[in-house]
Amino acid sequence: MSSEKDDVTPESGVTPEDTDKNTPEASEEASGGASRSTRENGNSDSGGNTSASEGADIGDGETERQPEGDGSEKADDPDFDPSLDEESQDDEDEDEEEASGQMTLLEHLGELRQRMVRCVLAIIVGMLACYAFAEQMFDILMKPMKEVLKKVAAKHMVLPLDFFTNLETSLAQALKGTDFKYFEKLPVFVEALQDSMSTVMVGGHFQYTYPAEAFFSHIKIAIVAGIFLMSPYLFAQIWGFIAPGLYSHERKYVVPMAIISAMFFVGGGMFGYFVVFPFGFDFFASFASTEIAFTPKLNEYLSFCLKLLFAFGVVFELPLFIFFLARLGIVSSRGLRKKQKYAVLVAFVISSILTPPDPFTQCLMAGPLIILYELGIWVAYLFGKNEKRHQEKLAEEAEAEQEELEAAARIEDAALTGDSGESGK
Repeated sequence: MSSEKDDVTPESGVTPEDTDKNTPEASEEASGGASRSTRENGNSDSGGNTSASEGADIGDGETERQPEGDGSEKADDPDFDPSLDEESQDDEDEDEEEASGQMTLLEHLGELRQRMVRCVLAIIVGMLACYAFAEQMFDILMKPMKEVLKKVAAKHMVLPLDFFTNLETSLAQALKGTDFKYFEKLPVFVEALQDSMSTVMVGGHFQYTYPAEAFFSHIKIAIVAGIFLMSPYLFAQIWGFIAPGLYSHERKYVVPMAIISAMFFVGGGMFGYFVVFPFGFDFFASFASTEIAFTPKLNEYLSFCLKLLFAFGVVFELPLFIFFLARLGIVSSRGLRKKQKYAVLVAFVISSILTPPDPFTQCLMAGPLIILYELGIWVAYLFGKNEKRHQEKLAEEAEAEQEELEAAARIEDAALTGDSGESGK
């Protein structure tokens, strides 16, 4: 028994080695070792578990308090900028929102259906608003052809140009001594007679054969006018459907892009009406003569006009489409310039699809389309993401940022070196 006590006593006694174990570092190691042994074995008693858990809690508390000390040191550092941490946190939040905002295929189809329903309802509202002015818009849409028909009739007059002027003067003199009381109506009568004679000799009036054709013509005009009227809202729905696929800093351009798209669309329709229609109709009506009467059918004329208006409205979106692709880095001005000859060919192919099958109208659309492509090249050069000057600017910004990080690292190293030197002293 004495030998056993002698063996145990040195272990329970205080030795120099035990003094080292009683230091804080040794206690931490002991608590850590106890906790590790408790986790590995799992067979110790409740007291052992309690002590191990307490040691683990102490260790955890110390590790949790460590970042607070780092934060206070950063706050004391004069070069510390808390806005950087806030910006990084904002970027992480945006990334989380983008990750959480991902949609499945069925969700995309559901959103597409919802936006299409909104577009249809907007077109119906626009049609109802414009139907009250359908008669005035009908006259406006017929005006280019009427002007052309008058010119053609004046060129192919069987009677001299001064015939109706002399007729008006002669009638006024002949009826001067009578009780005729409608002298002020004589110019109106002579002008109507002149118009009717030109219609009989050359043509110049619209005709329709289906009883409801004129009514449906007014409906078509009201629908087209409603589409142009509601075009900002329609393009807002289109860009809103595309927006989930964009970055957060690009979504703020959705509303301006919708407004600009509507402006380009309306501008294309106005270009077709004021520029293309007079030249195109003048060319087509020039084949009329005294033997060939040009009497356009109402439904065919409206289909021709409305198709051209929509085609020019869509074509004028080309610079905006190129701008969108250039900002995404998909196209560049150099690539567009290299593919210019193919673009000319595609312009004529698109014009042959969107316009009636005649070379004159195709050229009237292909010409502006080629010009718009050239404009798109300059747009890509000015705003493109993959342009050389933009890449150089980004490289300079990245280099400056790298230099700032290196300078901050050197300052931090110097500060740590000074702190270690002071602690050593």
